[in-house]
Amino acid sequence: MDKKDLNRDDILDEILRETEESARMPQNEPPVRFADREPPIRYADQIPEEPPVRFADQIPEEPPVRFADQFPDAPAMDPGAFDEEVVHQVFTEDEGVIGQINTMHGFAPQEDDDLAGESQPAFHGSPHSMPHNTGSHRKKRRSHRVLGALLMTTLILGVSIGLSSLLMIYGRDVLGINSDSTTKIVTIPSGSNMEEIAQILKDNGIINRPDFFITIAGMSDKDSSIKPGDHELRPDMAYETILNELVSEPMNNAESVDVTFREGITLCDAADLLEENEVCTAEAFLDYFNNDAKFGLSYEAYLPSFQDDKFYHMEGYLFPDTYTFYKEMDVELVCQKILTNFNDKIKPTYYDRMKALNLSLDETITLASIIQAEAGSVDQMADISSVFWNRLNHSDKFPLLQSNPTSKYVEQVIKPHSMSYNEALYNSYDTYKCVGLPAGPIGNPGADAIQAALYPSSTDYYYFWANTDTKETYFARTLEEHEKNGEKIRKEQQAAEANDDNEDKDKNEDE
Repeated sequence: MDKKDLNRDDILDEILRETEESARMPQNEPPVRFADREPPIRYADQIPEEPPVRFADQIPEEPPVRFADQFPDAPAMDPGAFDEEVVHQVFTEDEGVIGQINTMHGFAPQEDDDLAGESQPAFHGSPHSMPHNTGSHRKKRRSHRVLGALLMTTLILGVSIGLSSLLMIYGRDVLGINSDSTTKIVTIPSGSNMEEIAQILKDNGIINRPDFFITIAGMSDKDSSIKPGDHELRPDMAYETILNELVSEPMNNAESVDVTFREGITLCDAADLLEENEVCTAEAFLDYFNNDAKFGLSYEAYLPSFQDDKFYHMEGYLFPDTYTFYKEMDVELVCQKILTNFNDKIKPTYYDRMKALNLSLDETITLASIIQAEAGSVDQMADISSVFWNRLNHSDKFPLLQSNPTSKYVEQVIKPHSMSYNEALYNSYDTYKCVGLPAGPIGNPGADAIQAALYPSSTDYYYFWANTDTKETYFARTLEEHEKNGEKIRKEQQAAEANDDNEDKDKNEDE
């Protein structure tokens, strides 16, 4: 018997022994069947009412996070790159790092069915194998959206403000939306091109955008039809209205008249000249020139704010010259023409000099008007100016300027045109009674007198006599010298009178 047979017999014997032992066991309890056993407790039976939590139920409203959204500048990913083991650190907002999830061969890109045609990574397996950094991603996306909205809002506001500013700047000029309705006479020289005409309009305050005006003129085909001469224009005119005026007949075709105002002329005499030449009435001129003549010219900024102590507020500001007016001309245009000329004649350097001398514009014109009335010739003006300056600078010894023309102005101009007797006003103009300069100019000085007032000679003269017959002036340093010069002038005048009498006698005898 071989070894295999022995093993088989041992097994059979063992089976028999177990059978006999089973028969000897008590038969009170039935054998327990597998089906009768209590079922094992399952994890799911502990929470029978709660359905299993799905990942999609945790964030039902949020779309899946795409790689392209998190890293817009990253290159396209190779699907094979996910074959390697990737270790993800899982974070929560409250607990920080809670574990690691190892994914192998289970994270692969899958084509999404959305309209954009972009691919998204698909997670295979249970939801717990996916990264738990969704809250952080949501915050990043919201931050990006807010920043983008702010940038877009800022851009829209910037563009809107820029366009609005351009429309206001150019629109106001093109449509003539301007509060200044003052009529101005603008002279267009013969042979002027469009660029020169546009610059003339800008210099006169009619337009602000010469280049744009040139463009509008070219589009309207009126740039080649503008007629030279004087045109009445206003800053509140639209471009189209300005062009219509410029292509119409200029004022030169009306009946014109030339009026010359001499140096030193008073406003009263100037008003009479305008009335004599049928330009306007003397009363209308004096009223408008002294009360309403404001045209936005640069000299106006230097006028005194308080002029109630002056007789004629604008005496001295009619610049002596020859003017071309038109019969029955609007008094506003007459005054504008005169004051524009004055404004042009007062050089910017004059204002600098006034500041250096601590003189106002009104004081400068006042002193110049006295020099104009005293001087027999232009050559004497600087020396005459030095006498007045020396007295002004030494007012403790020479408080009075003592100029005869100021007394004549009171007698010949102020008193005849005053509504009532006003001794204080008279004394304020008479330099034999008032200290320093009079209250205002006594005439309208020319350019040479204004120059002399600002640039006097350097002398030590304090006195002078002027021979009105011979136009000679005698200067003195002391009162004694001055009295001798006065005696000399009286003898010259007596001799001249005697000579005139002899000539008249000879003339009568010849007749």
